[in-house]
Amino acid sequence: MNSPAVSVRGKWSAELPVSSTPVARNFFIVSTAMTVVVMLAAAYLPGNQGLTPIFVTLFVRLDYWAAISLLLILIAALFVPNSPAHRSLLLWIGHHPWHVAAGTALVLCAGSLFIYQNHPLAMDEYTQVFQSSAFAAGHLTGRFPPSLLNRLVPQGFQNYFLVVAPQTGAVASLYWPSFALLLTPFSFLGIPWACNPVISATTIIIIHRLTMQIFADRQTAGLAVLLTLGSPVFFCNGISYYSMPAHLLANAVFALLLTHPTPGRVLAAGLVGSVALTLHNPVPHLLFALPWLVWLMTQPRRMQLLVSMAIGYAPLCMLLGFGWFWFTGELRQTDLHAAAGPDDHLEQIVRLGQAFALPDRSVAVARLIGLAKTWVWAVPGLLLLGVVGAWQCRDNIPCRLLAYSALITFVGYLFVPLDQGHGWGFRYFHSAWLALPVLGAAAVRDEQTRALVVGCALLTLVFGVGFRAWQVHDFIADDLAQMPAYSGTERRIIILDPSTVYYGADLGQNDPWLRGDVIRMLARGKADDEAMMRDHFPEMHRVYSDVHGTVWSSK
Repeated sequence: MNSPAVSVRGKWSAELPVSSTPVARNFFIVSTAMTVVVMLAAAYLPGNQGLTPIFVTLFVRLDYWAAISLLLILIAALFVPNSPAHRSLLLWIGHHPWHVAAGTALVLCAGSLFIYQNHPLAMDEYTQVFQSSAFAAGHLTGRFPPSLLNRLVPQGFQNYFLVVAPQTGAVASLYWPSFALLLTPFSFLGIPWACNPVISATTIIIIHRLTMQIFADRQTAGLAVLLTLGSPVFFCNGISYYSMPAHLLANAVFALLLTHPTPGRVLAAGLVGSVALTLHNPVPHLLFALPWLVWLMTQPRRMQLLVSMAIGYAPLCMLLGFGWFWFTGELRQTDLHAAAGPDDHLEQIVRLGQAFALPDRSVAVARLIGLAKTWVWAVPGLLLLGVVGAWQCRDNIPCRLLAYSALITFVGYLFVPLDQGHGWGFRYFHSAWLALPVLGAAAVRDEQTRALVVGCALLTLVFGVGFRAWQVHDFIADDLAQMPAYSGTERRIIILDPSTVYYGADLGQNDPWLRGDVIRMLARGKADDEAMMRDHFPEMHRVYSDVHGTVWSSK
């Protein structure tokens, strides 16, 4: 006869999801195994892979420890009992998406200021902030002294991130400008850090609406939102200056509008698609939209729908896409008033063509790492749930199209010979990432597995996101610590020595007209630096010097 203590322990054990259903056990086993694989890949990544140092550093330095944290979260989730509380939570989220979105916006705004430290870490981010500041001032370009261009914009970044006119000093972003335009009102108000939090909060609403549109179930919609919120990649991109959250939102709205394709909704989808196409480059939206456009061609009123789509796409694509392409071609000339010839624009087109190539070994390794990043930057097992949900819902047209968008996005980037460099999670996949929480929520059909998944999501929301927030804050703090350690607040010029700084050229960030209290330049040797200061800023003298550079002011 069992003792009361043994009976209570057995009853409690039977209530645990992993103890009561093989589906939950299989989810736990596969998720644990995949997380261990990612951890080992980060720990033992061979050298000489032809990858950029920062891409490898972020994977090895950050993702290894994050994989360990996910393992601990999976183990802790084993002991989350199956109870009505998780159903109540999902139903509350499903009924109150606006409350969740408002809280998300506030948390992400705080994260932008205190975790991301209001600092565009990479040139992909700074370029957008620079262009939005120019737009906010009512101009298409900023303007630097021509003789200082090579100090203010590193030559390797010229006509790669920022287009420069050597004779006039005009400077503009090479990226297509829709994301900079979205940033513009926030830059005008002096709060550019609030842009991505607002975009991400809006994404919560759209993912909820999209899930409700497809499945008409509040609990599934609540789970899709929880899986989104619990994934560190959503949080970290949401506090950054990357255009990835805008890609995610635009593609989610695009998919939502096309779930019931009337001419009016298709027209609106084309308009949203034109914004997505011109956010920074057209590839993310092109890959996502391809299966939806092919599907529209099979509909009974396909000509009417395709004409509506074309009308929606055309105006902004012409203005912000081809128009900006032409404008930056003109700007690249040594004289801003001299028109660019056909050969100059042909050169730009050739450069666009060079953005694609057959995959080689380095790209294959980079994409495998990207797949690992997709796994480890999300709620444990979310990628697995997304794949299972895509299979289970393959007869549902929107689900099938979302799955195709995700697959085509991943495969399409095999032909882009870059490894993404900086970035949180698999940045190239983020435009199609919404497929994972939507399809993943649909994959969870029994109560026991749902309890385990909700436990994983809640634990990751607190501890996984918290750990990633600490990692990001620490990484950015280390980056900023590479500036000369001068404590003055007067107007000053900082001349950075890039040879002593890790990715030091990315720290050369300035206002489009050098209006800020700090101007950052790159050093070109002690004698050249002193001569430049005498010629351009004779009122200033050196007030500080350390291994990272010198500081000059009139103090």
